[in-house]
Amino acid sequence: MNHCSTLVRLAGALALLIGTSGCATGADTHKQDVLMWYEAFDKNEPALIDKVLSKDWTDIPSPPGQPAGPEGAKRVLAMLTSTFPDLKVTTKDVIEQGNKVVVRSEITGTQRSDFLGFPTKNERLQITAIDIHEFKDGKIIRTWHTEDWMTGLRQLGVLER
Repeated sequence: MNHCSTLVRLAGALALLIGTSGCATGADTHKQDVLMWYEAFDKNEPALIDKVLSKDWTDIPSPPGQPAGPEGAKRVLAMLTSTFPDLKVTTKDVIEQGNKVVVRSEITGTQRSDFLGFPTKNERLQITAIDIHEFKDGKIIRTWHTEDWMTGLRQLGVLER
């Protein structure tokens, strides 16, 4: 192998490394914003919601009567943290593709007040959630989500086992 061939290979390897690093940095932008969303719920910090959500944010499916935008998310946050004062949301997986970020998380907490019309039995829940967040202009504009509430309601003593 001659020196020219070695230099070409080295230049190619460097280009791959630099290109990969540049792509990862761009992709991490949405991931970091999404993690702020979970931090808002985990630490009960509604101000973080304003930083990450578009004013027209849509929650799919949304609770009855929930307005669009950050105010709707803040209502959900207030309801969850008053019902489950020890609410903890732990991200397990974060996957980004294009303008969407998918998150698998674990939600835990102890019910201390009525939840969806069911009185508290002071039981603890531990459920999995899957969310897909769509970005536009650096903000989350739409979130599709599903939580394992069947398991959660059983754990809270609402449903018979």
